[in-house]
Amino acid sequence: MTPRIWLIVLNWRNGPDTIDCLASIRDVADPAIAGVVVCDNASGDGSLELIRSWLQSSGVCLVDRTTQPAAAWPEPPTPGQQCTEGAQAWNRLPVVLVDTGGNLGFAGGNNVGIALVQRHADYDGILLLNNDAMLAPGCVSAMAMRMAERPGLGMCGATVVFDWDRSIVQAYAGARFSRWLGRAKLLGAHAGVSAQRDQGWVESQLDYILGAALMISRPCLEATGAMYDGYFLYYEEIDWAVRARRRGFGLGYAPGAVVYHKEGRTIGSSTDRSKRSLLSEYYLVRAQIRFTVRFYPWCLPTVVGLGLAKCLRSVIDRDVRRALVRLRAMFGLAWQP
Repeated sequence: MTPRIWLIVLNWRNGPDTIDCLASIRDVADPAIAGVVVCDNASGDGSLELIRSWLQSSGVCLVDRTTQPAAAWPEPPTPGQQCTEGAQAWNRLPVVLVDTGGNLGFAGGNNVGIALVQRHADYDGILLLNNDAMLAPGCVSAMAMRMAERPGLGMCGATVVFDWDRSIVQAYAGARFSRWLGRAKLLGAHAGVSAQRDQGWVESQLDYILGAALMISRPCLEATGAMYDGYFLYYEEIDWAVRARRRGFGLGYAPGAVVYHKEGRTIGSSTDRSKRSLLSEYYLVRAQIRFTVRFYPWCLPTVVGLGLAKCLRSVIDRDVRRALVRLRAMFGLAWQP
């Protein structure tokens, strides 16, 4: 039986990238894709209108809940119809466009889509796909197949490749996380795309799945609940993974599933600290402290100590603004432009 995976794509002031993402969903025509929910976090910059216009012109089966909030949920395709043959498949695929009503952050915005799927759809799993990510052919089916192979898996990741250089891997599924340092190390970072991928080793090392492409099974979602929305940005994935693992679910990796990621286009986040925006820096540090307090409070002294050392390093590098932003985040003070 073909798995039924609903995709959720969250947009905030980045309509062109969201359209690229949706175009990749259309182009791969993956039979595992049962539908798509596009959530807009009250962008207010015209990107919602741009996305709506593109969807209307693309011929998709669109349910626009931004203009008709009570619009009926689309009827599911008959078995074997969804995503089977290119453009015809896209024309049958239900796409629901939703305005979340505010800038709810990563977790809050995605949770709106998750709640809609849970309430209305018949599904086996949900794939959160960053709006600055694009699917390669067979990606969704490969992830769903890996989860079917190991029923105890609750979440699964893909091979995430940098879009700006498709010969370089950003991550094999996700990362290893040090609770004592409060930081993560991406698995397979900067490996060549042609390098051999060891599925067993990756799964033994995974502490969380990268949010660029994160699939969660229905049983795991029902047992764990939606993402915790107390961070606004960052640490939502590892928070979710910790909660899932405490409920007995494992983390999986589908090596053949490939996603191309533009990385950090919305607010200037980046794995390269020198390229990270100050806003991104603020939310990252704030989330790090909140996560540590929430799950590993005994690790707080080392996490704070490392954070203070980074502030000192910023001062030495004459990046005083970054040091002040980090300090505000560490001590729970509001963001100040």
